[in-house]
Amino acid sequence: MGRNVALLFFCSLVGSATSLLAQETSMIQIKAFDQQMNAASNLSISINDGDFIPLADKKATFYEVPKSSLPPKSIRLSKQEWEVESWNFSKGTLEIIIRPKPYQIIKLAVQTANKRPLAGVAIEYFGRKNVKLTTDAAGSIELPIALDEQLTSNAQFAIEGYKVTRLISSSTGKVLLVEPQKQPGKRDGIAPSGTFNTASLDSIESLTVFYSMLKAQNMSDLDEATRKRIDERFHELIGELQPRTRQNEFVSRISDSSFVKNDVENLLEQAKFESSMMDEFRQEFDDKIQVINKKLTGGTSALSATERENLLNDLGTLEEVLRRNEDKFYKNISDYRIILRSLKASFSDIKDLQDKLSASEIRRLEEQQEFRTKILLAVTTLTLFGALLIWSMLLRNRVMTQKKSLVRANDEIQRINENLEVLVFERSRQLVEAYKEMDIFLYRASHDLRAPICTIIGLCNLAMHDANGDDELVNKISNTAIKMDGLLKKLKMISEVNQPSNYSPVLLPAMIKKICNVFSRSITEHNIEVLVDNDASVHFYSYPDLIEIILYNLIENALFFSTLTRGRRPKIQVMASVEENNLFLSVYDNGVGIDDETRIKLWTMFFVGHEHSKGNGLGLYIVMKSVQTLNGKIDVETVAGSFTRFSVTIPINSKVTSAINRLNNTRELEALPA
Repeated sequence: MGRNVALLFFCSLVGSATSLLAQETSMIQIKAFDQQMNAASNLSISINDGDFIPLADKKATFYEVPKSSLPPKSIRLSKQEWEVESWNFSKGTLEIIIRPKPYQIIKLAVQTANKRPLAGVAIEYFGRKNVKLTTDAAGSIELPIALDEQLTSNAQFAIEGYKVTRLISSSTGKVLLVEPQKQPGKRDGIAPSGTFNTASLDSIESLTVFYSMLKAQNMSDLDEATRKRIDERFHELIGELQPRTRQNEFVSRISDSSFVKNDVENLLEQAKFESSMMDEFRQEFDDKIQVINKKLTGGTSALSATERENLLNDLGTLEEVLRRNEDKFYKNISDYRIILRSLKASFSDIKDLQDKLSASEIRRLEEQQEFRTKILLAVTTLTLFGALLIWSMLLRNRVMTQKKSLVRANDEIQRINENLEVLVFERSRQLVEAYKEMDIFLYRASHDLRAPICTIIGLCNLAMHDANGDDELVNKISNTAIKMDGLLKKLKMISEVNQPSNYSPVLLPAMIKKICNVFSRSITEHNIEVLVDNDASVHFYSYPDLIEIILYNLIENALFFSTLTRGRRPKIQVMASVEENNLFLSVYDNGVGIDDETRIKLWTMFFVGHEHSKGNGLGLYIVMKSVQTLNGKIDVETVAGSFTRFSVTIPINSKVTSAINRLNNTRELEALPA
């Protein structure tokens, strides 16, 4: 178990290391040239069957590739009509030589009549150049043929054990339809049906066997492909009998379209072949010399003098021929060595030239990049400077225009201000005078009208006293006069609110008691419970008239609305306290409360919030104006049908009262005639 765990741990480490190594990449420079060393354009390459990399037109391309893919093992081109002739990877630079393909690739699928692909079968193609290929798992092959060569007939193909019936075209290439051959029996390669088994030709090693196999075969009964295969085997056997005819076999493979690597390999094979041929010739020559020696050992007495002289001459001639052959051999060897040295020198020169070209290209690219950077920097600087200059000119023109406009506007505003000050002062003086006259009128009117109203109320009281309170007309006149008197009181209060005076100490307990005594008749008549909560020692400096107006109207409202409830005793509560230089007043009643719609208009002048109200809609308006004059605030808390509580907060510190005094003094100064 422990060994298995260790093995798993080791495998995980190896996998992690492999993944880390696989993630490492390297930046390489890629350049592509044709056979004339011109830069290739509109080209993409794939390294080791990876993704295609687009190359820049006529210049080097820099690309990151995994280090595991270097040096490249294979390179493919995006253009099907081109192929890679060679490549060289050195010092981070991949140089590729490309050339046009001297052939085309035809995709060929081999199927039976029921469309079943044949996988792993050998196919022989008889064309300008015979080719043998084996189908893949999908029953397909890629057949290389010359560019001007065409597939026209099924007779161009042969498959052992199958008969080729048709050659058709499809959207993906060509399709070869075949059917199995029926062979009930064979003898010496001859089938009873007249067909011939071409597979047996490969086992024939001599012309004698070849002749014995074909002498009973009628050649006219064979198809074209079989006859062609028999002819090829016959020529192969003839070639084996004449080995000297193969001396140019390898050299003939060298052409303008072949690879340099293949050319060198062919030269090497040709040299090896010639070496083996020399060994064979030497052996055959020695054998023949031995035969001649044996003949000479038997004696030359039977030869005539002329024959011996001719024989000696022939031996001399043979010696001369051998000497010339030796000279030619050494001369050829010397020439070959010179050629090889020149090839090596050319290769070295080409490599040096490529290195120099690579270095020169790198320097050129660096210089070009540096030049482009300088040009871009210069253009950018000039552009920015020009834009800044234009912007400065526009800004200057704009500033000058605005300056002129501001000068004109300033002159106009100064002229208007001069006229406006006079106009505002005059209008303000007129408003102050009108306001003062209206207050005086309001005060005098309310004061003067109250005198006859009070007289009427007194006469009504006397009349009711004489009539023992039974005169209804006199009662109505009295009530109307009382209501009129209340309105005049309110108007007088408004005048006092607008022009507060008599800043003096305020005795709050006595003021509350005085107000409650005013409404004592109503309190007794409706059995109202009145609770007063205040410290008897509370006193402060303010405007007593305004404080009394606030308490009077709030207590009046509380007393009236507390009597509108049924089923519980009317109750009001008045609370007063002084904390932190602030006066806190609170008036509570358990009356009908205030609904939301009424609460919005609560502080509006002449607004009557209840159908049973006997007021004139000025009470809460006067309270709000008085609180604002004293720089205070008022809040209302209510629940419809349950209660209402008004809370007032008024500052009474020295700073506020001083400010109020200064405000009153200012109003008095403004009221003076100009």
